[in-house]
Amino acid sequence: MNFFNLNRVSGPRSRNDGKSWHRLWSLVSVLAFCIVFFGFRAEVAHDSASRQQTSFGTILQCEHRGRGNGNYCHYTFPVGDEQYAGVSKAEEGVGFGQTAIVYYDSQDPKVNALENFSEQSRKSRLLVYFFLLTLAATIAFILWDRAPNRV
Repeated sequence: MNFFNLNRVSGPRSRNDGKSWHRLWSLVSVLAFCIVFFGFRAEVAHDSASRQQTSFGTILQCEHRGRGNGNYCHYTFPVGDEQYAGVSKAEEGVGFGQTAIVYYDSQDPKVNALENFSEQSRKSRLLVYFFLLTLAATIAFILWDRAPNRV
């Protein structure tokens, strides 16, 4: 089955064409969802970055997990008289007992990470830009393919 039906020269569309368009519009929906999701995530990280503070934390345990087999570490860190805990992706080589800089939201230290919130926001915004470009290309393709053939 030809997904994009690029070989059409003229004439009526086939019955299978509707399935291809349904898939393209499903892709548009998924891309729109990703833009909203990562846009919201970037905005939350940007907001936290404006209130970001740092503390020195102690790494309790690290493990490799996730798709990219990233190094995720459990850690504790003090803020005033309180002790907080977190789990975050860490750089390779970080391990048990080491001291690491912990970034936390000054209004809610339960929001914390081993990576700067500004960097998290930047990564999410890059994903938003990627999905926006992909969405624009998909819509352009849909409009181009729907245009009448001129011979």
